[in-house]
Amino acid sequence: MDSGSGAVAEWSPPLSPPPWVATPSAADIAATEAARAPLPDQIARGHSAPIVDRPPTPIVYQPISSSYVGEMAPPLPEPKAKNTPARWALVFIVLAVGGGVAVVGWLAGFDQAVAGVVSLVSLGLAAAAFFLAVGGIVVAVQRPTKRLTPVIALVSSTLLVIWLAIVATGQALAILA
Repeated sequence: MDSGSGAVAEWSPPLSPPPWVATPSAADIAATEAARAPLPDQIARGHSAPIVDRPPTPIVYQPISSSYVGEMAPPLPEPKAKNTPARWALVFIVLAVGGGVAVVGWLAGFDQAVAGVVSLVSLGLAAAAFFLAVGGIVVAVQRPTKRLTPVIALVSSTLLVIWLAIVATGQALAILA
């Protein structure tokens, strides 16, 4: 290669591969490329996220800026000290007592069917008064109200339900007899 002139010849790659290397066909190259192509749910090789070797940034409370203060909903009103369920329980108790007294007093001798219906309605009012009294006790525990009204409503509605159940059973037996 050196002809003695002192100049160095440039190296150039051979135009064809040596005979011991097999030359792949175009179909082989396409199959290899298709095999290397990543599937849609796979991460391509060599393109993974860089490894971060530091702790994550801390989460810090950031208060809302003053521009949003006007857009917030107004606060809920304070609950009133009235115990509405206990008051309605007392109203239902008065109505149920009136119905029970009417059944025992003069409806039983007048018409057995009407007396049976009135006793069942009175029993339903007493049962509703019982559940309202329980709700009144829940309200009395949660709010700053007096606890005497719901306790009176609960005790009287319980006694009234027992008494009206006996009256309604007596009316049902009287109708069947």
